[in-house]
Amino acid sequence: MPRPAPPAARPVQVTIILTLFGVAVTASALAGWWYARESTPHQGPLILISVDGLRPGELQTYGGTTSRAPAIDALSADAVVFERAYAHSPLTLPAHASIMTGQLPFEHGVRDEAGFALREEARSLPALLQNRGFETGAAVSSFLLRPESGLSQGFSYFDADLPDEPGGALPIVARDGTYTTEAAERWLRGRRGHRFFLFVQVDERDAESTVARLVEGLKSRDLYDRATIVLTADRADPDANMSLDESALHVPLLVKQPDAEGGGRRVAMTVQHIDLLPTVLDLVRAPIPSGLRGRSLRPVLDGDEDALDDRPIYAETLAALFRFGGPGQFLLATPTYRYLRGTHEGAIDAVIAVSGEIPEAIELRNELDRLLHEQRLSRPQAIDPADEDQFAALGYLGSPLFGPAPEPLGADQEAWVLERHRAAAVLISQKDYVAAVGQLQEITRTHPRLPAVQYQLGMLLGRVGRVEDAERALQAAARVEPDNPYIRAAVADLLLRAGRPQEAEPHAALAVALAEHDDGRAVAVAGEIAARVAFALDDEEGALMQAEAAERADPRLPLVEFIRGGALLAGGKHEEALAAFEAAAPNEDRRPIEGLHFLLGETLMHLGRPDEAEAHFRAERRLFPRNLCAYESLAVLLHEAQRAGAVQEVLEALVDAVPTPEGYRTAARLWTAVGQPARAAAVKAAARERFRQGPSVARLEPGARR
Repeated sequence: MPRPAPPAARPVQVTIILTLFGVAVTASALAGWWYARESTPHQGPLILISVDGLRPGELQTYGGTTSRAPAIDALSADAVVFERAYAHSPLTLPAHASIMTGQLPFEHGVRDEAGFALREEARSLPALLQNRGFETGAAVSSFLLRPESGLSQGFSYFDADLPDEPGGALPIVARDGTYTTEAAERWLRGRRGHRFFLFVQVDERDAESTVARLVEGLKSRDLYDRATIVLTADRADPDANMSLDESALHVPLLVKQPDAEGGGRRVAMTVQHIDLLPTVLDLVRAPIPSGLRGRSLRPVLDGDEDALDDRPIYAETLAALFRFGGPGQFLLATPTYRYLRGTHEGAIDAVIAVSGEIPEAIELRNELDRLLHEQRLSRPQAIDPADEDQFAALGYLGSPLFGPAPEPLGADQEAWVLERHRAAAVLISQKDYVAAVGQLQEITRTHPRLPAVQYQLGMLLGRVGRVEDAERALQAAARVEPDNPYIRAAVADLLLRAGRPQEAEPHAALAVALAEHDDGRAVAVAGEIAARVAFALDDEEGALMQAEAAERADPRLPLVEFIRGGALLAGGKHEEALAAFEAAAPNEDRRPIEGLHFLLGETLMHLGRPDEAEAHFRAERRLFPRNLCAYESLAVLLHEAQRAGAVQEVLEALVDAVPTPEGYRTAARLWTAVGQPARAAAVKAAARERFRQGPSVARLEPGARR
């Protein structure tokens, strides 16, 4: 133990300590001043280009043997090239959410491409740049990044319009990059200064032309030299949404700085998408939000690669879990080890690529355990009916079920299920429902304890009018998950649509009881179907009681006014019904309810206001494309107005949107009603040809109006 210094010596020690501290502070201040002087803020413009499915190996700068992309090669010559950059998800929307927020998927909450959206309170890169005086604009090609995804937050300009013309057999889920680039160029030409941030997202096939045109546009305005351009990919393999392989997650990353500073330098350290937000903010000397796991790469861009250490990369894919109840996958990887896990009922197992008691592997395992312990999985939200075909074309069938199958699938089994499930989804997007039913039935025969697939099969069978088969499929799902309120609500809805409200009532009551032990969304779903069933049984008091409970669970669901308006309309009180329905009309605080616009249209017809009624019938058709009542009322209105061409358009759209026995039957009946028996006969013949192995059109009962 050291002896205390003599009293006389203490003032000298204090003086020395204070002097050294002052020198240290001065040195630190000088170092900060020198760094600030040598590294001035990037004033703009800032350009972020994201390319879906761009593999590093396809670029010459990453070892490609031929130059397929001379404009990107030229950009890379002016840029710092990061050789080991990684995405956190092989899915487009979660990957972009990480780019824009600097957060991992379990932090920003976007865990899949359907049923999730970036939260409004997210601190996104464009919003943070707006706070620093940057104008913000974006143009994207993918349907998955439309404004409803939440990615538009912070952008004053966000162009995501898909073309209106039919895209062939499949719904349109992306636009040609030419249109995206043109939208970006229009916005770029409208900037008077240089302090702006532009985000552009295109497919791999359009990357070269997009880069060439944007670079030329910047050069033509003498902005290229002062521009900061970041080029990366959301994922390297667009077909690997169930995979966390190196080939799916390893993406290119080029950072071109003003005056091509550091151009051509290569960085071997491992970096990741969550590093981009703090890097860009640091480049413009903007405050970096606290709590981010990513870090600014500015020291590396300035040439000090040793300033930052390699960190493990986290990635996940829950696509199998949310699509058909398969296992989710979680990865933590370093340049030397990959630690990959699957999940079942919250248990993490199936360690892949790491074995033995290797110290680094143990650290990865422990760190992944800690990260997974922080996570909370939430149910995906319901898909809007108007978007169902687009998501199906991308391989996603909506299902509120949550949780993996009780009998985990092996790797080969999962691959087999995935192949058939994707095929079924694509067939549904093409409206080949008979073939899609066959694919889903093949899965359920082989794996009967996949409740998500049983549920999806039941919903599809109900759509094509096979009510008894649909009920059996839903009951099979209920046997696996007997406490799931969504399944019981689906059975009640199925029977109600088939005009059997009395049979639907006990299922609706059970859904309400089960929902009490579930979340608020389940309460709202069960309450809504219970209210509709009660109303169909002329129990207005019971319907209002269930509607009030549903609204308490989901204040954005204007069900009370909807039910009240329906009762007033049935009683002939048209003005009062109109007021109630208008109070329930969707806006930013209220979400659409199926049947609301249809009933508004019916009410307006009673009040002698056909033009307004037509607008509401068309709104119902747009929001709920399979609501036959909207097509029927619209066709009658147009026929009475002697608009034969418009009637034809509506009835052709009906068969296209609802190519089921019931849809064909309704179209044939309407063609007869408007005096076109030959058209009616043609529709019946088409139905017989299409549904030769299905139920007869003539035997189907009309669906109940909602």
